Order: sequence, then structure tokens, then C-alpha cells
Amino acid sequence: MINVLAIGRNSYQNSLDLCVTSRALGASEITFIGKKDARLVNYINRMNSKWGGKFKVSFAKSCEEFLKTSDKAIKIYLTRYGTSFQEKSAMISTYKRIVLIVTDKEDVDYINKISDFKISITSQPHCRAASIAVFLHEYYKGRELAMHFENAAYKISQNGATEIKK
Repeated sequence: MINVLAIGRNSYQNSLDLCVTSRALGASEITFIGKKDARLVNYINRMNSKWGGKFKVSFAKSCEEFLKTSDKAIKIYLTRYGTSFQEKSAMISTYKRIVLIVTDKEDVDYINKISDFKISITSQPHCRAASIAVFLHEYYKGRELAMHFENAAYKISQNGATEIKK
């Protein structure tokens, strides 16, 4: 189970990008710090009902509050200032419960202190959705590209046609 924790200010579009990327590539949940955005929750619920899966969007008042409930999960902070992902990927792939932390700030002291791993996807500036995508692709070793989403009403066939189940 991989839960993404998104810390910082997000526009609706940016939040949606984080959700859709996380969902499509195998995370089971994303948690945002701040007040609930019903539009975002409704959008993802509609997406789940059309395209399948059980991806969940949740909100927490603070990252400290959220992380207390995730004490059995490994906390991985994705930042350009960490250890190269390639150096730690074999070790990280052994963990099944992961909180993947992304922030809109370059460095967050509290997150630095509590993270089990501080991982750099690249040492160049990049967006949070890209770091999530690269991490999940490497973690699942490409298997996420063939994932099955249960109860999908829509399915894209091998020839590119969209099949709609009723």
C-alpha cells in the first residue's frame, strides 16, 4: 500500500494532477494537508466509478497528525536533495507500506527529521507529479502499466477503442 502525502499549497489543477498520476500508477491513496476539497473528492470518485479501482483522496489538518497514524509505514521524502533513487531502489522495493511525501517547498525541517529515506529522483528541478510517476514506475518495475482496475465501466482495448460496460 502506497499513500502519497502532499504538503503545501495546491491549485485545484495541481492537486488533480497529483491524484490522477498517483492513481494511474499504483498508489492507493493521496492525503492533502488542509481543508477538504469536495470537488476533488467527487472528481476522483467519479473517475473510480468509470475507470475502476478504489483510489481514495483524504485530508488531514497537519502532517504531524497524519504521520502519527502512519507509524508502521516507511516514510519516503521525494526531493531533489536526497540520496539517488538508484542507490536505494533495491532496499525500498522490499517495503510494502509506504508513505510517499512530496512538498511544494524545497526543504521542510520536520519532514527531513521523520523521513526514513530522503530520495532524489533527479537533481534537477521537476514537478511533484513527475517525481511520483518516476518513483512508482521504478518501485513497481513497470508492472503498474498493466495494472487491472476492478469494476471499471470503461476499458481501453488493445486496438485503442474504448469499451463501455453497462
